[in-house]
Amino acid sequence: MQQQWTALPSEYGIRKESNRVRTLICCSQCRHAIMIDKSEPSSRSGTQSLQRAAALLRALMVSNRQGASATELAAHAAIERTTAHRMLKCLVEEGLVVQDGTSRRFYLGPLAYEMGIAAAERTDLRSLGRPILSKIAEVTGDTAFFMIRSGDDSVCIDRAEGAYPVRAFVVDVGTRRPLGVGANSLSVLGALPEGEAEAVLLRNEKFISAIEGLSMDLIRKRVQKARAQGHVAMDVVGLPGVRAVAVPVKTQSGRVIAGLSISAIRARMTGAREGVLIARLHQHAQELSRALSMSS
Repeated sequence: MQQQWTALPSEYGIRKESNRVRTLICCSQCRHAIMIDKSEPSSRSGTQSLQRAAALLRALMVSNRQGASATELAAHAAIERTTAHRMLKCLVEEGLVVQDGTSRRFYLGPLAYEMGIAAAERTDLRSLGRPILSKIAEVTGDTAFFMIRSGDDSVCIDRAEGAYPVRAFVVDVGTRRPLGVGANSLSVLGALPEGEAEAVLLRNEKFISAIEGLSMDLIRKRVQKARAQGHVAMDVVGLPGVRAVAVPVKTQSGRVIAGLSISAIRARMTGAREGVLIARLHQHAQELSRALSMSS
């Protein structure tokens, strides 16, 4: 059914004033009223609806490969199930989300893809990082990853494979993880101010605690170690025999935006070689930082 957006009648609060116009609009699918004010911030209810929709989209990014049910998305976004279901129907109508007709699971839609492309045109981090990532993989022979910070999560935006025949694919491109999970995101947390890092961990606590083999105490110890050393070197959780090293990527002003990492089988990650790989990652992180400053 085609979604209809209609202006609500005056009894719902439409009013015109000399220098501004306030209009309430309503989506026939989700039944949420949103106030658009050309001179003032949105109403609380409108802002809350947008925040909930954004939370659903972020939740879907985590599980987009296998899709997610409305119940799963509601739980992940901490939204009441019936509210999540109405909002998902609205997002489907807008093309931001699609629903499989057989499994009834939700996936990101074509409009989400188009928005990602449009956003990347301003500062295409993937294009800036691709030559650097390829160089890392070529020189080391191992798999290199470029993951950016997105709020309280990290997202893998690129991966380059080395020539060594046994490869360690820790994450796929597009994978979203809570900050604190994995070497790359730990390097980002370790480079943040302590108060900011702790606030992120508290917001991610329920996700981190749900992962087998992880605990908040363990993650805090790893973050402290990363802060002291300036890098992360650790066994990969859930992948026996695989090890990773990672460093943060900062802008020239010092803002932490991403992480570079290398993963390989443990036999290749001797103490001496890890030191060489970490030094190389730091070198390329600085190179990427300079490229970012030149492109902005």
